[in-house]
Amino acid sequence: MCGIIGYSGLRSPLPLLVSGLERLEYRGYDSSGVAFFDDFGSLSVVRAVGKVGVLKDLVNDRSAQPGAAIGHIRWATHGGVTLENAHPHQSGPIVLVHNGIVENDQAIRIYLRSLGVECVSETDSEVLSHLIRIEYEKDGVFPEAVRRALGQVEGSFALAILCQNDPADLVVVRNGPPLILGLGEGETFAASDIPAFLHFTRKVHSMENGTIALIRHEEVKVGRLDQAFSEWAPPSSLRSISWDPVFAEKGAFRHFMEKEIFEAPRAMMDTLADRLSVSPVLPELDRSVYGKPPVVAFVACGTSWHAALLGRAFLEQAGIPAFVEIASEFRYRRLLLPPGSWVIGISQSGETADTIGAMESARRAGFLTLGISNVPGSSLERECDLCLLTHAGPEIGVASTKAFQAQVALLMMLSLALGENSPRTDLADALIRAPHRLELFLESLSPDSLDARVERLRESRLVMFAGRGIDYPLALEGALKFKEITYRPADGYPGGELKHGPIALIEPGVTVIAPLVDRLLRAKEISNLREIRARGGYVLAVGPTVVKEGHGIWYDDRIELPDDPPWSGIFQAAGVLQLLAYRVASALGNDVDQPRNLAKSVTVE
Repeated sequence: MCGIIGYSGLRSPLPLLVSGLERLEYRGYDSSGVAFFDDFGSLSVVRAVGKVGVLKDLVNDRSAQPGAAIGHIRWATHGGVTLENAHPHQSGPIVLVHNGIVENDQAIRIYLRSLGVECVSETDSEVLSHLIRIEYEKDGVFPEAVRRALGQVEGSFALAILCQNDPADLVVVRNGPPLILGLGEGETFAASDIPAFLHFTRKVHSMENGTIALIRHEEVKVGRLDQAFSEWAPPSSLRSISWDPVFAEKGAFRHFMEKEIFEAPRAMMDTLADRLSVSPVLPELDRSVYGKPPVVAFVACGTSWHAALLGRAFLEQAGIPAFVEIASEFRYRRLLLPPGSWVIGISQSGETADTIGAMESARRAGFLTLGISNVPGSSLERECDLCLLTHAGPEIGVASTKAFQAQVALLMMLSLALGENSPRTDLADALIRAPHRLELFLESLSPDSLDARVERLRESRLVMFAGRGIDYPLALEGALKFKEITYRPADGYPGGELKHGPIALIEPGVTVIAPLVDRLLRAKEISNLREIRARGGYVLAVGPTVVKEGHGIWYDDRIELPDDPPWSGIFQAAGVLQLLAYRVASALGNDVDQPRNLAKSVTVE
């Protein structure tokens, strides 16, 4: 879950490294570090505890000669947040940064100790630098030493490595976590994610699992880890990324999360573009080839799991049986699905380890696998039989917002493409109009209109979210956003389940937020909310103006949504819940974009 960056080129690399790490900080922010060749040709390492800004101050007056350099931003797994555990790690002439886990690090430590080598950190990563140094001392061939050393390693790793004796050379390895090469004029980048170098080049090569590359300025040779260096060749697959670098900048917004909430209409429109015309079209999905699945199983984690719950509702409306599983549980279950079933994995980054593992299990079992991701060239895209890309652009805030909205839009489209009565004109019409309707609605929500609600939520001892039907996934997502960035207790429940236990938590000082998009179950949800209010709970309703007081006094406050069809109202309600969490977290002074203990891309199990 860490972020790494490497560079080899004709420019001084320090500003490029720091800039790249700032754009990777969503992957971890416990500590950071860089390694580079100084003006005297010596390999220098600078590390800092804390965010990239601390490192930036340390290297502000340092200079580096053109050539190779590496950087790292850490999300602590092995060992605490200390300077000794920060990357890069060095052993003699070898310096490296690592994202992943070395599963046999204890056995390697015992082996190193038998050679008189003692590790100075608690990290699993340090052992890799010692192994490579030992192999390098045998023949002095840098890339071959890396390849031999990694043959002794079990686990997952993305690596960027320097050698004191080869100042222009950068060796990078991918075995699990993502690693993407950015090829520019006279220079090449390697990074965990595209935004790290998006300002410098859009021409990319996504490294395959089990591959290694030697980079010298713009010359790149790639091979397999079991392939001798003499057999490596230039990358054969290059693609141009259409993302605009402006998406990786905050602009006039205070936080990336705020900016990305308001970018959701554009993210949805870009996802729908060229896929919706007179009738719904998914060019990636040829019905004549793939037919109609008897059952669809969704697997996902976190926010993507909530999108999958909505996807299930869409498919059921289209006449296709579907169920949703948390990926970390699904991958260890016996897959009792009928022949011909589809397994659909959803991951914003396309690198979520649990989701990828679940999809691998499904594919081995013979089911068709379909990935939904926001990142071109991701592991999920390569591991699945088919992949549908959302086009939300880079999402920097750790708490997903616009990517969730784009996922839901794409799942609506999928239900239209697969449905037995496709095209469904009601859903198609709502989907076509949804981005513009969301844009108008978000613009109508002045900050002042939310202030009183924000103060109420700040003072609440507990915040609960409740919904029925399609409102239930929205309640879960609202609760997740709230707890992720406010650090306050919050839970989401089906409205009908409140009386089966959670209602025991209701008392004065507890706020219940209720999205009311589902028209069919709205009256029943209102009855549930009256029970909450009767027990001293404070009810904040998020629903259309059509919801009148005919059911009696059932809410204390209401944020009004337009009286749009439910399929369009989903996006508006999600936007309100995101904004409420954002505004409360901001009022509390929390780091909204980089909440504690979390990282954007969870590449470990």
